[in-house]
Amino acid sequence: MLYEYSTSLDVKEASRKGLVAILPIGSIEAHGPHMPVGTDSIAVYKIAKLAAEKEESIVLPPLYYAYVPENKHYPGAISLTAKTLLSLLEEICDEIARNGFRKILIVNGHGGNNQILKVFLREVLNKKKNYVLYAMIEPLFPVRDIISKMSEGRRIGHACEVETSIGLYLFEDLIKMENVKQEAHVGSTHLPKGIETPVDWQAYAIQLYLGDPRKATKEKGKIIVDRLVEFLADAIRKIKQDAEVPRILDDFYRRAYGQSQG
Repeated sequence: MLYEYSTSLDVKEASRKGLVAILPIGSIEAHGPHMPVGTDSIAVYKIAKLAAEKEESIVLPPLYYAYVPENKHYPGAISLTAKTLLSLLEEICDEIARNGFRKILIVNGHGGNNQILKVFLREVLNKKKNYVLYAMIEPLFPVRDIISKMSEGRRIGHACEVETSIGLYLFEDLIKMENVKQEAHVGSTHLPKGIETPVDWQAYAIQLYLGDPRKATKEKGKIIVDRLVEFLADAIRKIKQDAEVPRILDDFYRRAYGQSQG
């Protein structure tokens, strides 16, 4: 069930039924020379929709604009500040809740959002919200075992054979494989491990793709997507039934602030 295609009455009925509201978030940034700048958002939205077909829920329009300051040196990036993204997430979730949804699942498709989403989950504890947040933060965490076998030790990451395979399966018409001429070059700041800088990513992903996307196939993409959809559908089912997190949250608010959820 897609939120933007629903009538007002449909939305009211979905909230009455206690459906989980899913908010996909991606990014707009360069994905090598061969993938669209909206790759993360397009993929996570399609995966969320496939999961909602298996386990009834309502999927909101994807949030394309996110946090990508590290990729501003390549054409295509549109990046919000961390402060703006945190405010945007809060206002969207508040509005979802105002429409009657009490359980919101954020599904992330962009690794650069990871830390901000973790902060957001904790920051809402200061606000005594009348809804419960859940998040699938690590985009490919549920398929790490599959990816390890598929890649056979080859370098993977941004716009690599894994992400390209997902793209070939979900939106092949937008992939331009002819633009990939070689395996990606990588670099380093050459500082000791454990020392981080603001430009570690820029030093490492010199071409804004990693590994060799030419090893990607639609068949690999289908295997990965099917597992992601299966994981997400199961998560939606369990979130819908979950009473423990709301109980713990209510107890936290009562003990921290002397009141239950708003």
